[in-house]
Amino acid sequence: MKFPSTSHPQRLRGLTLIELVVVLAILVALVGLVLAFFPGLVARASRSTAASSIQDIARAVQINYTTTLSYGSGYDSLLNSGGAALYSGLTPSASNQLARVTLSANDATALTAIGIGTIYHLSQITGASPDATFAVTATNSAIGIATATPVAAISSSATSLQQSLRGNYTPTGTPTYVVFGLNRYASIVGGNSILQDAPVRAGTTSSENPTTSYQRYGLVFLIDDSGVGGARNARFLNAVAFTSTGITTAENNLQQYFAN
Repeated sequence: MKFPSTSHPQRLRGLTLIELVVVLAILVALVGLVLAFFPGLVARASRSTAASSIQDIARAVQINYTTTLSYGSGYDSLLNSGGAALYSGLTPSASNQLARVTLSANDATALTAIGIGTIYHLSQITGASPDATFAVTATNSAIGIATATPVAAISSSATSLQQSLRGNYTPTGTPTYVVFGLNRYASIVGGNSILQDAPVRAGTTSSENPTTSYQRYGLVFLIDDSGVGGARNARFLNAVAFTSTGITTAENNLQQYFAN
């Protein structure tokens, strides 16, 4: 006669809380050891991503113009609310390469001719929850591009940056390099537009944190006397990033990537 077994299968024992903590501590230590061998890993990743984003944005802006004959509108002016000064949320190095200028009637006409009809001034949120990037545009009303409208432009002293932006193109007359920020309220962003969202740059240093410094990408437009009969004419040059070392192009970021 067979009797039913009174033995019970041994239960599998799981990890205790202390054991889990020890495992996590070991994993954190291993990650720290790995990162020690790659001191510039985060910086290189940021520069690589920035270079790629700049190229993608520039391509999207060009495609939008090809399909709609407009470079878009509703960008950030990179000026504080009221337009009296450069935006206080810019990194110091980027701010040093910019200047506040007011548009002449002909320059305003040149910008509106390529579809740029409105911009937004910026109000940085400060205090316990600072925000220099994500929620600034929504606090202001759109500003129409017209005679005497203030905008940000590449400073006349930043000649190497101007050269890098225009490449082999030689400006005619007195050029103005106007810079706008690509925000999520721009007409080329969202919905059925060419860009689904306005990208934000992940910085390489604490001074490039999007909450404390403006980390959206920028668009640079050159206005010169290359129009018919010497009229003022606006053209898109390139997209840029605002970094702790200044305003950078895709090539600048790639150079810094391979230098480390």
